[in-house]
Amino acid sequence: MAETTIAFDLGGTKIDICRMRPDGSFVFRDRVATASLGPGRPEFLDAAFDLFQRYVEAADSKIGLSWNAPVHESRLTQSSLLGGRIEVDLGDMLQRRFDRSYQVESDVQAMALGEYRFGQGHNAAPLVVVNLGSGSGFAYHDGSVMRGYRGGAGLISQERFFVEEISDWLIMDHLLSGRGVALIYERLSGQPRTAVDISGLVGSDAAAAETFAIIGKYLGRLLVMLARHFNPRTFVLCGSVAQAATHFIDLTRAYVREHAEPACQPDAIVVSQLEAAACRGLV
Repeated sequence: MAETTIAFDLGGTKIDICRMRPDGSFVFRDRVATASLGPGRPEFLDAAFDLFQRYVEAADSKIGLSWNAPVHESRLTQSSLLGGRIEVDLGDMLQRRFDRSYQVESDVQAMALGEYRFGQGHNAAPLVVVNLGSGSGFAYHDGSVMRGYRGGAGLISQERFFVEEISDWLIMDHLLSGRGVALIYERLSGQPRTAVDISGLVGSDAAAAETFAIIGKYLGRLLVMLARHFNPRTFVLCGSVAQAATHFIDLTRAYVREHAEPACQPDAIVVSQLEAAACRGLV
C-alpha cells in the first residue's frame, strides 16, 4: 500500500481532514465542526489531539497540521482556538504522540504551498494568497513561502481600516471575513443574517448588494497595499468569502487597476479553484 499524508486544517468554523496520496489526490476526506471541540480555551488542544488519534492510520507516513494562527518552527505563540497567547510546540507534540514525519504551518501559508504545487502553479508566481474566511491573512510564495522571523509574516488580521460607509474602524478579522459580511449588513439594514444568506440576497436586497460592494472596495485597498509591498504576479483569493467573489471581484479588480502604480500592477486577481488548498499544501 502506498504511503499517505493525513492533514488536519484547523479553522474557526470547521476542521478539514484529508488523507492524500503524494500527487495530492484524496483517499479520504471528512469535516468536523470546530465548535464540537470547545474552542477558546487551552483544553481545546487536548481535544484536537484526541481527534487526530481517531483518524491517523499506520499507512500515514506523514501528519500535516494547518492552524489558523502564526506558526514558527512548528510552535504557536497565539491562537484564538486556545484562548489567546500561548506557548505550544505542536511539532514536538505530534512527534511524541505519533512518532512519524510531520509538517506544521499557518493556514494561509499552507494554502500558498498548495496553490503553488497543485493550484495556480509556479507560472503564477510570485503569488500572494489572501484568505477571506473566518478571519483574514495572506502569504507570499515565490519558490518558497515567506514565513518571517517569528512566523508572523502575513498576519494582517489586526490591521485597521476606517469604513466610511458605517462610520467605524474595523480590523481585518472584522471586515474581510464571513463575520465582516454579517456585521456590515446588520449595520446597514438593522437585520442580523449569516454571510451565506446575505450572498443569496444580493439580487433582491439593496443592503446585501451594498455590503459586498463595501467588501470589494476594502479588499481592493488591501490588495493595493500588498501590491506595493510584494509586487506579485497573481493574487489568489481563498476562503469562504472568496466563494461569493462574483458579488465583488470586479469592483476589487477595478480598484486595483485605478490605484496601484504601473510597476505594482498584478497580472491577475483570481479565486482559488483548488479544493482543500491548506491540506494539499501539507503533502
